[in-house]
Amino acid sequence: MHFYKKVLGEDAEVEFRPSFFPFVEPGLEVHAKFKGKWLEMGGAGMIHANVLRNAGFDPEKVQGFAFGLGLERIPMVRFGVSDIRYFHQGDLRLNQF
Repeated sequence: MHFYKKVLGEDAEVEFRPSFFPFVEPGLEVHAKFKGKWLEMGGAGMIHANVLRNAGFDPEKVQGFAFGLGLERIPMVRFGVSDIRYFHQGDLRLNQF
């Protein structure tokens, strides 16, 4: 929460909302409200036992936490990028971000 308030401004509201991701259980999303709009900033959760098994770990002995901070969201807000897919299409002309 502190991270997003520093980046988006101290007046930003931050909420944690329950969510579904197939690789974690339970899962949550982080949403932030700033400039009058809500934006999903990232997701997190405890790594699902099947993911641990598939990676060769015993879920009775090992646990893990997965999270994504939504780092693409910060330059989207700062530079007015309208679509997150611009960051992942591999077009080198987009290095302006």
